[in-house]
Amino acid sequence: MSRLRSVRAKTTLAASAIFLLVLIASAFALLSVLRQSMTDNLDLALQLRADDITVSIERGTPLADIAIEGEDDGVVQFIDGDQVVAASPNIDGEGVLVDGLRRRFTTVITPVEDDPFRVFVTETETVDEVVVALIVGTNMEDVEETVDAARSTLLVGVPALAGLVALLTWVMVGRGLRPVEAIRAEVAEIGATDLHRRVPPPKTDDEIGKLADTMNGMLDRIESGSVRQRQFVSDASHELRTPIAIIRHELEVGLAHRDTTDWPMIAEELLEEDLRMQRLVDDLLWLARHEDNGAAVAHVLVDLDEVAMDQARRARSGSDKVEIQTSDISAGQVRGNPDEVGRVLQNLLNNACRHADSAVSVSVDSTDAGRVVVAVDDDGPGVPAEMREAIFERFSRSDEARARDDGGAGLGLAIVAEIVAGHNATLTIEESSLGGARFLVSFPDARAV
Repeated sequence: MSRLRSVRAKTTLAASAIFLLVLIASAFALLSVLRQSMTDNLDLALQLRADDITVSIERGTPLADIAIEGEDDGVVQFIDGDQVVAASPNIDGEGVLVDGLRRRFTTVITPVEDDPFRVFVTETETVDEVVVALIVGTNMEDVEETVDAARSTLLVGVPALAGLVALLTWVMVGRGLRPVEAIRAEVAEIGATDLHRRVPPPKTDDEIGKLADTMNGMLDRIESGSVRQRQFVSDASHELRTPIAIIRHELEVGLAHRDTTDWPMIAEELLEEDLRMQRLVDDLLWLARHEDNGAAVAHVLVDLDEVAMDQARRARSGSDKVEIQTSDISAGQVRGNPDEVGRVLQNLLNNACRHADSAVSVSVDSTDAGRVVVAVDDDGPGVPAEMREAIFERFSRSDEARARDDGGAGLGLAIVAEIVAGHNATLTIEESSLGGARFLVSFPDARAV
């Protein structure tokens, strides 16, 4: 990346430009204030001189005598109408200095070396009771020299200060961005095989420190997701390998004994394995879509009792050895996605039927705490206490010995856990009164909301 396009360069240029503009504005203001202040001092001196001349005239001093005293650096004129009555020697014989004689301060160019003069115009009365205009002026050379000197100093100082600010900004921004560059460099070197690496956290508790914490948190999630993905792919491959191997074995045995093979029996076994693979693929696709899009929770009313009865009927049609009891199902309404809620009941009943010896019970009940609780009980071996959390992980089974013959791939309860979390519900396991496991799902009661 070009240095001029870096954050450091942009910040330096912006800070320097702003500071330069402020300095230029301040310089103009300073020169203006300086000129005005010195001009005000001249005005005060002119007014005092005019007062002294007026007092001298009142004491009877002739105008000619007053006009020629001590006027080396200034001028004096007495005007009667549009005629010069008397004037200081340095402007003797010149015309009226100021047009429109009235009491005021102004700046004029005098015939004296064409220098600017500050003049004060007022009225006074001679001993002969003649009212004349008095013009008193003084050279503004000192004002101009002082302002010019200040201007020259500022012409050198302002760029120098702006350059100093640019240098300091460049250094400070570079020092402040050094941890960010370290974070960037570390992240750039992290590959798929070393996700355990983390960015170096700065020693300051500021925005950069928070950025480092955020980056490390993101890397934690990426590493965790990568581990889960690898485990997921490994488990999925393992699960798919088994039915594929069974199908291949059955076909090889059948083809090796073409005349004696019971082909209808092989077809039934292959169909069973195919259905197992289909269920596994369907579950994998559901989990993949859920991870990509999140839980698809629709805020519609769901009659939980009707869903439970419908799933119980389906479970009965798929299991001849297990009796499914529904006598404890009572009315209950929740808000959510009907298909997702139905899948919760379906997976819990399928899990219970696979593990039950002879009986499964499903119940729906509303509590005084504003919850609707679904319970699925079985009389199977139950779930050990140490497995009651791990059983909801993907491809997890409480007993590997009974896993594949009953069709379980270890995804059904993981899907249940995902759906339950998306519906703001809770999922727990207890010991059942039937002797096996009791799965409890507690939904918020829609009628209590």
